Amino acid sequence: MYRYIGLDIGSKTVGIAISEGYFATPHSTIRFNEFDFEEAIQKLKILFTENSFEKIIVGYPINMNGSIGHRADMVDDFIYLMINILLIDEKKIVKIDERLTTKMANNMMSASNFSIKDKKQNKDQIAAKFILDSFLNNLK
Repeated sequence: MYRYIGLDIGSKTVGIAISEGYFATPHSTIRFNEFDFEEAIQKLKILFTENSFEKIIVGYPINMNGSIGHRADMVDDFIYLMINILLIDEKKIVKIDERLTTKMANNMMSASNFSIKDKKQNKDQIAAKFILDSFLNNLK
């Protein structure tokens, strides 16, 4: 069904966006126990079983100075587990610089008058949308 999936990976949540073409749509947010990436991947498994994605776009948290820090290492750990648990070809995974995507998501929700509760519930999937949008814009 969907051609692309965008993931915003955190220590307790994974924001998900999807796309069939050049437009990304926020999909959902998976919540899990802190750093329990196997739990998160088991929850993702349903989506991956029901869909065959051409590419998996993963937000990669590069530091503002361009260096790779512990958050990027965390994302690499998640990707490693995702490849091995879901048996995904690593060539399908594309890392996208995600600097400022959460801030952009929060700014967009503030401008749209989201409640504090709605901001908290939706920021990860909207950040995933910005990550996927970045990839899709490079395809055009």
